[in-house]
Amino acid sequence: MATQTETQRKAAAQKAAATRKQNEARRRRSAKKAAETRARAQQSRLKTAGLQGLRVADTAVGAAVSGGERVAETLKPLRSQAEARREAQRLQRRAATNLRKVERRGATARKRAERTLKRQRDQALRAVRRNRRDAEHQVRSTRQDFERRFDDAQNTAESLFRRTESTVSGTVK
Repeated sequence: MATQTETQRKAAAQKAAATRKQNEARRRRSAKKAAETRARAQQSRLKTAGLQGLRVADTAVGAAVSGGERVAETLKPLRSQAEARREAQRLQRRAATNLRKVERRGATARKRAERTLKRQRDQALRAVRRNRRDAEHQVRSTRQDFERRFDDAQNTAESLFRRTESTVSGTVK
């Protein structure tokens, strides 16, 4: 390897120093950016926790306000005897209406069940009648077929007997 002159060594040293300086600056910027990111994340977590705490508090306050309004709304019609009577009549009408609705729904359900049972019963009766008709028809046709075959066999036997008898009578004489 060739030896360097002093000027070349100084230039190389200066170049190396500049590179080290740039690398150090780059590392510092990266570390600063990472620290800022961590700080933002921490801040975001704290902000989220704070918002959740606010939601819990708002829920409790809202529930208390709603409860108070409901109590006031419930007691409002009961301020005087006349208002209490009107409220009682209104509640009676509502109860009677609900009772009629329930009764109608019950009647509808009962009628639907009756129709379904009647339909199923009728279908079963039709099936029984059809099966009985088919069985009777089969018995009738089997009996007729048997009688026809029996008659054929009897006629054939009688015919053979007559032929044999006439053959025997003709040979005996």
